Amino acid sequence: MKMTKNNKKKILIIGGVVLGILLIAFIILFVFPAFNNNKYGDRLDDIEEHKISSSDIDDITSELENQEGVKDVNYHDEGRILNFIMTVDPGLALETAQGYSSIILDGISKDNKSYFDIQLYIKADGDSDVYPVIGYKSKNNDEMTFGNTGGSGE
Repeated sequence: MKMTKNNKKKILIIGGVVLGILLIAFIILFVFPAFNNNKYGDRLDDIEEHKISSSDIDDITSELENQEGVKDVNYHDEGRILNFIMTVDPGLALETAQGYSSIILDGISKDNKSYFDIQLYIKADGDSDVYPVIGYKSKNNDEMTFGNTGGSGE
């Protein structure tokens, strides 16, 4: 008790220094990594090995646009997801539109299909009871599966 009473200033200084070191360590370990500009973290580390050329995408989109009932095709990627948006005639049969997904899957290499998830949004160029429909292929699957088929999702 006598020792703490005589060394009050030293104990306060040492305690402040220890708290300061802990605060600095907390900031370095937890706060600075949050300012990293990559919103995907380390999920895209191997993406350089799995590039899909713009000519491959152009070939896929132009082949889709040449299909019966297809008005327009747009493409964009988000990290490891390849998104194709296909606008079709409202009267195009659902099975026909879904079959066009094979053009996308055939245009992407097997290695890239096992790295990327692929989404196909099919929407009508006008009012439709069938569209929109979304197809999805996980990197772990070989086939595209479709949801919201045959009516609205409400």
